[in-house]
Amino acid sequence: MLNDEFGRLRILAVDDEPSVLELYQDSLSYFQKKNGHEKEFDITLCSQGDEALLSVKDAMDNDDPFSVIFLDLNMPPGPDGIWTGEQIRKIDPFVNFIVVTGLNNVDSRAIAKRIPPEDKFLYVQKPFHVLEIRQFATAISAKWQAERLLRDTNIQLENKVIELEYSRTELLNNKSELEDLTNQLIETNNALSVLAKNLDRTRKESEKRVLQRTRTLILPVIEKLQQDKNLKKCQTDLNLLTGYISNLTSDFASDIKIADSLSSSELRVASLIKSGMTSDEIASHLYISPSTVKTHRKNIRKKLNMQNSNINLRVYLQKQLDQ
Repeated sequence: MLNDEFGRLRILAVDDEPSVLELYQDSLSYFQKKNGHEKEFDITLCSQGDEALLSVKDAMDNDDPFSVIFLDLNMPPGPDGIWTGEQIRKIDPFVNFIVVTGLNNVDSRAIAKRIPPEDKFLYVQKPFHVLEIRQFATAISAKWQAERLLRDTNIQLENKVIELEYSRTELLNNKSELEDLTNQLIETNNALSVLAKNLDRTRKESEKRVLQRTRTLILPVIEKLQQDKNLKKCQTDLNLLTGYISNLTSDFASDIKIADSLSSSELRVASLIKSGMTSDEIASHLYISPSTVKTHRKNIRKKLNMQNSNINLRVYLQKQLDQ
């Protein structure tokens, strides 16, 4: 059986002679019965052109078009086959015409120009044999079916291209948003870099002034970023940054010599010692072991040239860091 993907194949035969219409019917019926298949074709018979035109309109309205139309040229008293073909072509641009006539003085090329395109037009001279009808119906219907499959595939591909273009647009929009976000982070980083340089140049300022600048310049920027929904994934880093800045401002030393001589960990421990915290409290606060705090104390004394063990480290730091 022919490929039935688009449903049954419909054939329209238009001729004013009842005997010819019967021949169309018998030709295809003979093919069906001889091969023992189910019905291959749905055959519609019309004796006049205007009747055929109505059949084509109805078929197109129901999305059930004809694959092939066998069309007689001379069909009195109604319109001739050429006019009928022209009107049908306006309705269905894909149907195939097989013009059948008993006239001898017919210019098939002229007819093809009036019922284009030529690749959907054939000319047959009466009388014809049933095998010709069968072969034409089978071959041309298969061609029509393949063309329709190709058109449907092209439509699907076009729709897929539209979907991909929409996805590409969405990606570009997301890319633009990410670029804006990146620019914001770069600006923030630049602000932090500038602030760090300013801090290096003003390390002799009092802790109060440094703390004030830090809170007014850095923390508002960080708080703004923490409120940005697009930076949810960065919240942990921003929180760490906030904690780091808080420790930095509390641990900042006004004495450049002390700050330069101690490592960042030692400077932090020295600041906590100065604030009055015990070694155990420092260890708990910094999540380090008491032995590590003891080592830091030893290194701080060594780097500050505190050879006399009788000197209280806390008192010394309070004196030096408050200068």
